[in-house]
Amino acid sequence: MTKTTILAMVAILVSSLAFAPSLVRADSDDWYQGRKGQWTQSHKAWQFRDSDGNVYRKHGNSWGWYNGRQHSAAGEAYHNRPAGDNQSFNQYQNTH
Repeated sequence: MTKTTILAMVAILVSSLAFAPSLVRADSDDWYQGRKGQWTQSHKAWQFRDSDGNVYRKHGNSWGWYNGRQHSAAGEAYHNRPAGDNQSFNQYQNTH
């Protein structure tokens, strides 16, 4: 390789590293999965909050949408039912 080729490769590498942060930052009106919102970092974890207040975040080893609504008393009991109870919510309501 010639000096010119090496200098060109170094220049490309340096410029790509200099411009990379501006290419990966999220705008205030970013789109994700068809929803308008923005990415934020909270407690060292990333989450996406859409314009309706729904949040896409990691919970355990998976990602999911959360609407932030509190469970009703019946919903809370269903959510915290014993492991192995595979009833649907309607079945659970009819038996409890």
